[in-house]
Order: sequence, then structure tokens, then C-alpha cells
Amino acid sequence: MATPAPKSGPGNLATFNILHGFPEALVRGMRSSFLADADYHHLTQCETLDDVRLNLSETDYMDALADMGTLIPTGLQKAAVEKLVTEFKYLRTQAIE
Repeated sequence: MATPAPKSGPGNLATFNILHGFPEALVRGMRSSFLADADYHHLTQCETLDDVRLNLSETDYMDALADMGTLIPTGLQKAAVEKLVTEFKYLRTQAIE
């Protein structure tokens, strides 16, 4: 009586880390860059855009804001969206089909 070969399908724990370990680690790392409740609370207390820049400079948005000379709302939105798109494209290139 022979032992049947193990079935490997999607979600198999034996091969998950080999195939998907690095992208999962990237997602977990990106999750740590989310703004916390305290960050949102500080942003709601800002009176000027310079205050917003000061509060966001302590987060992962520091690099996105460094390139901006004068801070305007549309520029801030554009920088945040570009950061998101860049991170998504990097994550997508690391994922396998």
C-alpha cells in the first residue's frame, strides 16, 4: 500500500512561504506605515498647511513632502497618491502569478 503524494494547491502551507513570503512581508511592513489615530488627531488640530507638513514630516510621508516647495492641498493629495501608486507597483512586481 503506497502513501499518496501530497496535493499542492493554492494556500498550501508547505509552499506558501516559498512563493509568497516576501510579498507578505512587504505588506506587513507597509501596514506599519499607516497613520495612527494619534496622527489623525494631530492633523485635525492643524491650523495651517505648515502645521500639516510638520506633523506629516514625522511619518513615511516625509520623502513625498520634501520635494514640495510650497504646500498646497492639491499638491499634498498628488504626493500622497504618487506614494501609494509607487508602493503598489513595487508590491505588484514582487508578486508572482
